[in-house]
Amino acid sequence: MKTLDTVLKRENNNFDCIRLLASLMVVYGHSFTIFTNNGYHEPFKAILKNDYSGSLAVYVFFALSGCFITGSFLSGKGYWHFIRMRLFRIWPALITCIVLTVVFVGPVVSSYPISTYFTTRLTWSHLVSNILLYKIKFNLPGVFDKNFNTSIVNGSLWTLPMEVTCYFVIFIMGITNVLKNRWITIIVFALILSLFIFRLNGNVDYSNKPFLFFVAGNVLYLYRPYILIDYRVFIILAVICCFFYSTAFFYIIFIYGTLILGSSEIIKKIKLPGDYSYGIYIYGYLVQQLIANYITGLKVYEGLLISLPIILCVAILSWHIVEKPAIALGKHFSRG
Repeated sequence: MKTLDTVLKRENNNFDCIRLLASLMVVYGHSFTIFTNNGYHEPFKAILKNDYSGSLAVYVFFALSGCFITGSFLSGKGYWHFIRMRLFRIWPALITCIVLTVVFVGPVVSSYPISTYFTTRLTWSHLVSNILLYKIKFNLPGVFDKNFNTSIVNGSLWTLPMEVTCYFVIFIMGITNVLKNRWITIIVFALILSLFIFRLNGNVDYSNKPFLFFVAGNVLYLYRPYILIDYRVFIILAVICCFFYSTAFFYIIFIYGTLILGSSEIIKKIKLPGDYSYGIYIYGYLVQQLIANYITGLKVYEGLLISLPIILCVAILSWHIVEKPAIALGKHFSRG
């Protein structure tokens, strides 16, 4: 039987493909809020109530990130290598996306005159705040204000500050050697989770749920030699879930199934020419809003059919023009 320790070796998985599928799930889920739903119901939301396909995909991103980011820090390549690789992976593509949005897309589709658009404070606070990932701004003056999903320019960006916060937590726990002790790590994360998930009034803050999955990924990595990855275990767990359903148990099975799928022989045979998941994620919402802006009244699946090829093309350009060269530059500086 395979263990997670074996599965996490590069040649034994294809989690790039899993991330690609997850990013497409995000696009699919957003279609139900961006385009006219006309009675169509997002299938996952009917079962999970508080979640839908897009949020499930985000949980996959955070669980895998928790696993691989922990492994990256503990790889022994040094603190600065860890910081540089995170910076060069996240920000070049993000900065490009936001600059294109504010400087080119915004003035073209805004209902405001161009002079008013560029002299409005919101335009530049959107640019600066979103590049810094500090208090994400979702609006631009007059942009998409007549769409079915009014005004929100790029709703996908909300998870990025949390992702960077997770990196920071791992960095602090790493330099203080907390990550080298499994039990101390779990205790520290339990304390952090209590602050992230629960507000002072005791109510659960569901917007912080992705952090829980990041923690799960961290724990999975720390206990990787003891975690069996076997489809038969998944089947048993799935049957149990059918008889004794609980949302928490479903999430466990869902992430476990993701690990099995990512290490399956079928998925491993798929060779991708690039890692397009990040580009799909950061541009998907924007492209769909643009389609909805120019072709009004599109239904969910019509909008998805039209927007998906465009999103894929933009993501491919983002990878080959911005992301891949930036990662190579980060590795060059690390070697230096």
